[in-house]
Amino acid sequence: MGQQLELFEVLSAKEEQEKSDTLNRIIKNHKRRMDLTQSKKNILLENGFVEGTHFVVEENIETENVEYEIGYGYDDTRKSFTDKIDVYKGDCYLILKDFYAKTNIIKNRNITFDLEKGKLNSYSLQNYSCRFIKPTTMLNKLVEASQRADYECLAHNKTALILEHTLNKYKTLYPNAHVVQGTDYRSTNSSYYEWKTVVVTFKSGSSITLRLGTDKDKEYISKSKDVVVDEMSLTEKMNYFNNQA
Repeated sequence: MGQQLELFEVLSAKEEQEKSDTLNRIIKNHKRRMDLTQSKKNILLENGFVEGTHFVVEENIETENVEYEIGYGYDDTRKSFTDKIDVYKGDCYLILKDFYAKTNIIKNRNITFDLEKGKLNSYSLQNYSCRFIKPTTMLNKLVEASQRADYECLAHNKTALILEHTLNKYKTLYPNAHVVQGTDYRSTNSSYYEWKTVVVTFKSGSSITLRLGTDKDKEYISKSKDVVVDEMSLTEKMNYFNNQA
């Protein structure tokens, strides 16, 4: 930081002009940001977006001190100043609905987007793509994402009901067994997916893992463990399978 200008120090005409130009650039930058917010709002409204549903404008103007400098450090001409100006804070945001499984609620999240030559880009909504697309295409993506959140919420609650039903079902059918909720998953280089299971473990140590179906009583065996067979020798297993009807 340059030295703070000493009280009563007189600036040269060149410094006065540089100081004025620098402060004006700061003021114009805040004005440009305010105008950009309005331009974003206008293009959304012109293409079917509904304020409060698809987007929101959050902005305010506050009079604050801003610090700025003129001159250079290498020749010891740098000087620092502080002036009060109207500072613009805000932007136009798209409203994205997200479902949070841990809390079982849907929340709105404000996401940023850019405007360029009448087209929009939202890095997070477009799966990290930098491509600018038509506003109507962006609206479709936003609506689809919100619908997906609603579907995820419904599916989550339906699965919870099926899970509770299945746990109670096998606790009743096999009161001496240990019946608990489990989790299984599938993982690849590009994706990870997990699902709820019901694990029924018997006194012998044998167990069956059930994967839930899309409705009650549609569960099916995902894994099974037979401790009796596991402890057999190779010959015993061969004879055991050979004697099966």
